Amino acid sequence: MFNFLKPNVEKLKERRDVKGLIKALSHKDVTIRVEAARALADVGDPSAVEALTEALRDDSTDVRKAAVKALARIADERAVDALAKALKDESLDVRVEAAKALAEIGQKKTKEIVETISGILDVPKDVAAKILEDNRLMDKAKEKFKDFIRK
Repeated sequence: MFNFLKPNVEKLKERRDVKGLIKALSHKDVTIRVEAARALADVGDPSAVEALTEALRDDSTDVRKAAVKALARIADERAVDALAKALKDESLDVRVEAAKALAEIGQKKTKEIVETISGILDVPKDVAAKILEDNRLMDKAKEKFKDFIRK
């Protein structure tokens, strides 16, 4: 952790200085670390995902919670494993936010899949969503059938 001057997190955020905000995530002052995680959420730059996943190991519950929320806002799949581990955090608040973050990432991914299906098949998004839902139901049915056969 660096201990020099207190970084002005608000100015770093205004300048969209992701590197500066990432550096602030390791400041000795817990308030600075929390503010940095929140600012990274507002900036929403996927290049911060690795640093934010590291922040999930911070001693401060507030920092971990802010990092989880930032990862939810960025909604990058690279954070999924770290967020899954955060489901076992000692803090209930962190665990709840991790569950929300994983749902957010899943929802974003579903939207992307629906848009892709819609574009490829040249169908409206509601039709693409139905196709995706039917496919997921079919996958579940296949699993149930496999379980039935194994018995």
